[in-house]
Amino acid sequence: NLDKRQRQINTLEAQGIALERKIEDRQASIESALGVFSVLKQGGDLKILFGDSSPQDTERHLAYFNILLEQQLDNIDSFKTAVTNLEVNQAQLLDKQAEQQRENASLARLRERLLAERGSQRKVIQSISTSLSRDGAQVAALRNDAVRLNTLLTELLERLANLALGGEFADFTSLEAKLRAPIDGASQTRFGQKRERGDLKWQGWLIPAERGSAVRSVHHGRVIYADWLRGQGLLTIIDHGDGWMSLYGHNESLLKESGEWVAPGEVIARVGSSGGAPSPALYFEIRSNGVPVDPANWIR
Repeated sequence: NLDKRQRQINTLEAQGIALERKIEDRQASIESALGVFSVLKQGGDLKILFGDSSPQDTERHLAYFNILLEQQLDNIDSFKTAVTNLEVNQAQLLDKQAEQQRENASLARLRERLLAERGSQRKVIQSISTSLSRDGAQVAALRNDAVRLNTLLTELLERLANLALGGEFADFTSLEAKLRAPIDGASQTRFGQKRERGDLKWQGWLIPAERGSAVRSVHHGRVIYADWLRGQGLLTIIDHGDGWMSLYGHNESLLKESGEWVAPGEVIARVGSSGGAPSPALYFEIRSNGVPVDPANWIR
């Protein structure tokens, strides 16, 4: 459109220049004729018409005068037409130039908007890139946390291999779907559910609770770990015998030390958000020989 309009403007400008030249030519011709008529009117050449000339000469001069007059009348008409055409030409030219200015202004606004959008897109891309980088770092951190926990549990299992729990208590395997929950409330995660980032899955429950709420042991056992572990915060691990363990993470405080015995329902810790939890919650797992199992199959 811009190229087409520019061609139209160029054509109109060329036509305008041609019309101006035509007007100048007609104006010069008319002025020349007016000079002749002025001389004739003053009588300088009337003698040619009414002097001693013969009738034949007089008739011939009158015929010439009429031809000259008609030519100048034609020149005047042509001059008027050229002036009118020039006025139309200039009006059309102004219209086209105004259209071009409006379109140029529109294109300028469009360019500014596109530049702004491009800037916004760059910010979005940068934000996504930063987010992906951050998410990648968080996924790597979660993987490292899982490795640390598994390494710890492997070491604990090796230490407990030749130790037996004392006392007369029900075998852990006989308590499937009979254990009391460590705290009241519903888990916001499901066992095996994919985590928000990466391909990691939840290996236990994350149960929101008020900060400081009591965390209770799900069964009789001995505390084999009560300390800080990166990713889990303040963590308590209880051995229930025969390779069965329960884990309680993100605590605000630990009430039992490693080596202490606990009974079912005994308070062992207080709910918190240690280890990077976004809000107060208990992270709870049950493991068999180091392998996570679904708590839903064990908690009544």
